[in-house]
Amino acid sequence: MRRITLAMTLLAAAVAAAACGPRVKPPPPLPSHPATLPPPATDPSGPHEAAITALVTPFLDAELLRGVVIGVVDHDATEIYGFGSGPNHQPPTGATLFELGTASKIYTSLLLCEAVQRREVTLDTPLADLMPAGVSVPTKDGKVITLLELANEASGLPAVPASAKPDQPDPYADYAEDKLLSDLATARLDSAPGTQLGSSLLGAGVLGYALGRKIGGGYSSALYSHVLAPLDLESTFVVVPPEAKARVATGSTTDLADALPSHWGVLAPAGGVISDVRDQVAVVRAELDASANGVGALRSAMRLTQDAQLDREGDNEGIGLQLDSYGRYWHTGSTAGFHSFIGFDPKTKRGVVILASTALSPLDRMADLLYDVLEGKAASLPPFPTAEQLGPYAGGYDLAGTHLVVSVDGKRIYVAGPGEPRHRLVPLSPNIFWLEELAAVVVFEGDNGAITRLSLLLPNGQRVVGPRS
Repeated sequence: MRRITLAMTLLAAAVAAAACGPRVKPPPPLPSHPATLPPPATDPSGPHEAAITALVTPFLDAELLRGVVIGVVDHDATEIYGFGSGPNHQPPTGATLFELGTASKIYTSLLLCEAVQRREVTLDTPLADLMPAGVSVPTKDGKVITLLELANEASGLPAVPASAKPDQPDPYADYAEDKLLSDLATARLDSAPGTQLGSSLLGAGVLGYALGRKIGGGYSSALYSHVLAPLDLESTFVVVPPEAKARVATGSTTDLADALPSHWGVLAPAGGVISDVRDQVAVVRAELDASANGVGALRSAMRLTQDAQLDREGDNEGIGLQLDSYGRYWHTGSTAGFHSFIGFDPKTKRGVVILASTALSPLDRMADLLYDVLEGKAASLPPFPTAEQLGPYAGGYDLAGTHLVVSVDGKRIYVAGPGEPRHRLVPLSPNIFWLEELAAVVVFEGDNGAITRLSLLLPNGQRVVGPRS
């Protein structure tokens, strides 16, 4: 709860500154993925080991990462490297399991497109056609929600289900089918379906639930039978079997404190998939093969997910995949203790996978650099500030009537609101920092060599300046 409170405090300060200038029976337990033997102990290495190590080492030296595994695909070659600490305090490997967070939507969308290929559903199938009798689905301006709009996050459904508890440590642990259907029935759409983009955990959860009902057996069973098994993904789970639990990494916050494992309940299609880099690299290789008109398992469904959905130049999106202006497909995900990036470039036949046991969104910046490494280019991030460079930022700042205290502890810098615990600021450059809890950027600025103010850049583009007090 305290994590959310600071965000609310800062948002309230920003607003002030701007003002001044049907129920059903609970489902049966989800089936477990069949137990498998641990994968081989050795991961493939290659010519890019030194360059990749040079990118990751500064994160470890700056105490920003507990553990991370990186996999890269370069045409027919694969390399996988683990850094930091993993299960049993050993370095993580390609077999270490991580929470994928919302990158799980890649799998849910692939399940949809596989069902489309089998003519079980169409992309234009109304969601209402797949709901239990008596469950209503909201509409707006005469438009109904289709399966494609759920996958493309254009349903208009709210970002978070109304009955969820996002201020709790494990907010979706007890989120069951009855809550999902009740929240769906009572939801008010933010926009007419198909008219605006907006990420929605409720929408992705409903999509997976609907597909599980239509295909049969529920989401976990359908995903295993129609996606995981055909792709030979033996280390990708909705429910981790006992035999694999020793391979699960312990997640951590940006301050490297242990984070509780996430439990997604019926919202698993939105963020509950757990996997390792070896399986994600296999998915990337399959996606690249699909883009080259390969005929292997699920290749036609993968090609459907790669179809650009927006009528515009530059950044675009596929079905469950984002598409950047370079033509690279990608998706990221975060939970309380993990962060993931999965991407591939059909033009160059290269791919990148980053799975980390720290909830560190700025890791995404490494993806472009890894593509540069694969192309033989020099790649480096701006240097992280030293403890000595952080020192001058410590002190008090008045942000629209809210007094903030910035403190430095060794290599780490923190901000705290009144009566609140401190929150770590993650360095992006010597004077620019990331506040994970608020998804905001903090910039320390000054005149004549002295730090005189703090600027808060909010996700909506608003900038709030707090002079030093």
